[in-house]
Amino acid sequence: MKFSVAALFLLTLTLILTTTSAFQSKIPESVNVPSTCCLKYRERVLPRKLVVGHRKALNCYLPAIILVTKKNREICVDPEKKWVQDFLEDPSLPLLPPRNVAQFKSIRS
Repeated sequence: MKFSVAALFLLTLTLILTTTSAFQSKIPESVNVPSTCCLKYRERVLPRKLVVGHRKALNCYLPAIILVTKKNREICVDPEKKWVQDFLEDPSLPLLPPRNVAQFKSIRS
């Protein structure tokens, strides 16, 4: 009897964990939230007037520049693109410090 109660409990717990992860919101991969590495680049040119700063995606498999918009969104872009290089050379577009992942995780929890 004790075994069946424990097995039922584990089955229920497993079902709860798998269904909640399936219903998490889908964020486009080119928007970099919450990690500091990019999975994919945004392909279209971002208007310069929307960008307030940039940071580098450090120690990542995919080298990327993360552009930060006025609405505090982080957009992953290809550092090899000419328009991205022009953004990086613009002195009015500051280099931002790397995001503190531990701080972000505590806010998200």
